[in-house]
Amino acid sequence: MDWVCAVESAYIAIATSGAAPPGKAGLAALALLLGHETPQRLGAASGAVASRFLAVAGPRSLSLVVDPDDESQHDFAVLSLEAHRTWFSPPDVRCTTEALAARTGGRAVSIGEALAADIVCVHGATIEIAAAALRRGTHVNVLGDPRCVDAELLALATVVDAASLPAMAAGFVDGRQLDELTVFRYG
Repeated sequence: MDWVCAVESAYIAIATSGAAPPGKAGLAALALLLGHETPQRLGAASGAVASRFLAVAGPRSLSLVVDPDDESQHDFAVLSLEAHRTWFSPPDVRCTTEALAARTGGRAVSIGEALAADIVCVHGATIEIAAAALRRGTHVNVLGDPRCVDAELLALATVVDAASLPAMAAGFVDGRQLDELTVFRYG
C-alpha cells in the first residue's frame, strides 16, 4: 500500500523537520504533492497510521461505522479498510450497513457490536460514540464529524489529533500504553 506508506512518511518528515505540524490542510497539500492522495485517501491513511500506534497489537476485529442513510460514506469506509490492511489482517470486519458489508466482505452488525471491535473507524456524523459503549482497549478513528464523540470519552481516552500524529509516527511520542481507550480525531 504505497499510498498509506507515503502518508506515514509525510507525517515522519513533518516531525523530523523541526517545523510546526501543518494541520490537516497542510498535510493534504503535502500528500497531494507526493502524487498519491485524495482527501478521503489521506483521511483513511491517517486513520491507519494512528491505528498502527494506538490500537491493540494484532487486532482481531475492525468496524466500519457509517450513517445508515448515507451511502456516500461507503467509499471512504472501503478506503479505511484497505489502508488498515497495510499493517493489519483482522479476520472480523464489522459494518453498520448491509450494503457496506457486501462491498467489503464483512458482516453487517448492530452499532453496539460494531463499537465492541478492537478498531472502530467512524465515518458518519449522526452516531454518537460514548465511553460506556466501548470495550477496554478499543481504538476509535473519528474520520467523519468530530462532534460524534461524547465529552466523557474525550476525558477518559488518550486522544490524538492530526497535528500530534507526526511525533507519534516518528517515534518521538509513545502510542498505546496498556489497555486504555484511544481516539484519533482526523477532522
